[in-house]
Amino acid sequence: MKKSISEIPNEGENVPTLVQVSKESIDSTLIENFETAIDLIRHASHVNILGSRPYKAMALYFEQLLGEFYSKIRQLSHDTEVLCDRILQFDEDEVLLVFAFEPYTNRIIEAVKLAHELGIKIILITDHISCPVIQYASVTLKVEVSEEKFSVVPIIVLIEALVIELGKRSSEESIKKLKKLEKTLIEKNVIFSY
Repeated sequence: MKKSISEIPNEGENVPTLVQVSKESIDSTLIENFETAIDLIRHASHVNILGSRPYKAMALYFEQLLGEFYSKIRQLSHDTEVLCDRILQFDEDEVLLVFAFEPYTNRIIEAVKLAHELGIKIILITDHISCPVIQYASVTLKVEVSEEKFSVVPIIVLIEALVIELGKRSSEESIKKLKKLEKTLIEKNVIFSY
């Protein structure tokens, strides 16, 4: 991750991180919305992440990667029974980042509606424009998923692009935090080092 964040583009190269990470054809709306999502996250006092069923893993993955250098994260996916309680405690400058894929769960729908009613900005990562909460989203990141077989690869590509871009936009501080983490993990014998 340190290498990805600190990588300096070649002169004249102005390829967005999302395109660099995916290397596939990407909808121009996704690129535009990607920038909006990055801005919302960067200006939020906290990013609250929510995913359910198999997409809970995506929410946890996003938190794990971003949490290596970004501390303003709350994971809401663990205990959805108190979801309303948590959302009611959000400040207006917080963001709710939601993974909502077919089949959509009622808890996700209700959580997004409540956050919207409270004026919270919502970043929606979804697979179809028919997603029932798209109307409440401040920005929608629609990923192309296979109709033939289940795969979370497009979602992982998007998550990694978001994390790398957020790291790049605060690269000096991000790299410092990653180096400190790496040093501590080595000193505490958490990770192996040569």
